[in-house]
Amino acid sequence: MAKRHESLIPLARDHYEGLLLAVRLQQGTQALLRLWSHDPVWQAQYVVDFYHQHLKPHFDTEEQALFPLAKEHVPPSAPLVDLLIEQHRELKRRVESFKNPAQPDLADRLKEFGTLLEDHIRKEDRELFPMFEEHASAEILKKAHEEVHKFYPH
Repeated sequence: MAKRHESLIPLARDHYEGLLLAVRLQQGTQALLRLWSHDPVWQAQYVVDFYHQHLKPHFDTEEQALFPLAKEHVPPSAPLVDLLIEQHRELKRRVESFKNPAQPDLADRLKEFGTLLEDHIRKEDRELFPMFEEHASAEILKKAHEEVHKFYPH
């Protein structure tokens, strides 16, 4: 894994947890059962809880602290940032549908959510973060550090 600028480390740490969830969802009944269940209704509730505890705060940090700086100071990132914001909205819509999980295609929808979440995280890790680190000035990287760490005070 590439060494991240300190401004992005809290977000990158969150990505690790998100990827664990994404992979488990994609594995379906092949996922290891340690702290997990193969029951799709249980998984749907887990995703809803994970979203509120982890993803929503993470998305808020990106949308309020990082994305505005990226769009303003690294203009080539703007289309990617717009796509990432739309993915945030799509992930949220899907989470909302898991609040009423009694649907026959739930297992498939959970796998699709896992695929979208993994794709989203990979886009940030492999495209946005390197672009921001490479093209943002030292001053903007410092500003990003200050803004991101308002959401991650420790």
